[in-house]
Amino acid sequence: MVWLTLVRHGESQWNQEQRFTGWADVPLTPRGIEQMRMAGAALRQRGLGVDVAYTSALTRCVHSLEILLEAMGRPDVPRHIDWRLNERHYGALTGRLKAEAEQEYGAAAVRHWRRAYDGQPPAADEAAQARYRQACHAGALAVPLPSSESLCQTVSRVSAAWRDAIAPALRTGASVIVVAHGNSLRALTMLIEKLSSADVVHLEIGNGEPCLYELDAALAPITKHILAQAAPTRSEIL
Repeated sequence: MVWLTLVRHGESQWNQEQRFTGWADVPLTPRGIEQMRMAGAALRQRGLGVDVAYTSALTRCVHSLEILLEAMGRPDVPRHIDWRLNERHYGALTGRLKAEAEQEYGAAAVRHWRRAYDGQPPAADEAAQARYRQACHAGALAVPLPSSESLCQTVSRVSAAWRDAIAPALRTGASVIVVAHGNSLRALTMLIEKLSSADVVHLEIGNGEPCLYELDAALAPITKHILAQAAPTRSEIL
């Protein structure tokens, strides 16, 4: 029996503004910072241990993990940054309000890109892609990086992070925390719970709400608990 905790980062500035965020490196809002403090306090109150932590390479996740571990009283926990846990790459939609995107591309196309498992937005241009590359850990720059992604493609790269790093840590008996994004956590949830592509597109994950899994030796879930925020915020742009 091992414990895995998944936490979506606290509310970011573009979550608040309801913009497609993706690989843009935007900060937490004051509310997002408080959400992570509350999440850490809730985990500490439950007496949950943590041996190792994983996070995406984007600032809103790295900062969220730092706040979370401080609130848990465990700032010394080893932390691993993995770009494969980054948010889904929204390509040319990045930074757009949904209404702006619908005006340019049409509501049906935007709905497909947002909610279809295989919906892939238009690619980011070269200038934008160069900026987004800086949001990746240096070790990722030697591999081809996407210029936009469907949820299906996001699941593929997150699966590699699960296989190469997270699952091996769990198999040693370590208690693991992963702080990531709405879509990368959708992908992890799909893997853990063996969800279908039809089910995962309807999964909603709130900012700063820890999801605790008790896993068996085969890393199948025995129990699942979500520690809801008293006043949750949810990004509709997922």
